[in-house]
Amino acid sequence: MDLARDKNGKTEAEFLRDYDVSRYFCPSVTVDAVLYRVLAENTLRILMIKRGGHPYIGMYAFPGGFVEKDESCESAVARELAEETGVTGIPLRQLTTVSTPDRDPRWRNITVVYAAEVDENIRFAAGDDAADAEWFDVSISGDALTFTADSLSFGCTLDIAYDEFGRVDINNTKIVERGLAAFDHAKIICYLINELKRRSLK
Repeated sequence: MDLARDKNGKTEAEFLRDYDVSRYFCPSVTVDAVLYRVLAENTLRILMIKRGGHPYIGMYAFPGGFVEKDESCESAVARELAEETGVTGIPLRQLTTVSTPDRDPRWRNITVVYAAEVDENIRFAAGDDAADAEWFDVSISGDALTFTADSLSFGCTLDIAYDEFGRVDINNTKIVERGLAAFDHAKIICYLINELKRRSLK
């Protein structure tokens, strides 16, 4: 049986042997874990970590990090959640993927976001590069989000865009004032609240 050849006369083995991945831009992939409880229609209680390193040092983010070479996104998010909060055994479901080009000041990082509604009595403790971890009550009114924890409160303002399906368009939603919310995580919370509201109407 003759081996199939492409327009350059190469077999698949020859094509793969000569393939040059450096010809194409290669973004990094990260994962984020959103653990939440529904408090009211527009209010969630969300577990967030205080970042212990740059970028956004001292600001609040979801547990998460980079996907390693030989692991799936599902394995990576479980690992990062365990490393940064000590939480294990939580079934996480993919919520969305965010690919806004400037979402991370370090590099072009595409993040896969996972979410789970959990019992707020789960035990957690900050670890790895997280300086602290705590629950925030996050409410949204119009384009404004309010984050409230036991010892801290701050606001964040967005310019929210919606796609043709009525969902929050994360890539075209803008952060006007970020407060202490790191990266684009306020936009992701806005997206989650919108999705939960949409599902409740079905």
